[in-house]
Amino acid sequence: MTSTILNRPADYRHVPAAEWTGLNPGDPVWIYDVAWGAGTGRVDDVSKHQELLWVVLEPTGRRLICGTDDVEVWTA
Repeated sequence: MTSTILNRPADYRHVPAAEWTGLNPGDPVWIYDVAWGAGTGRVDDVSKHQELLWVVLEPTGRRLICGTDDVEVWTA
């Protein structure tokens, strides 16, 4: 992993799970998940009725993020 993946960009803001519906496909994100660590990527899809978020992480690929997980989502 590079330092870019491990370090949240300074200009990103935290997005609570209840506000994930405001994210759009293609939005850049930085994710921190207690279970697997940190990663950067882009929003792929957002559930409009539940706190579910699909992101394409670099370089590992697509991952489903659930609002009930111990996870933080940050975006530009």
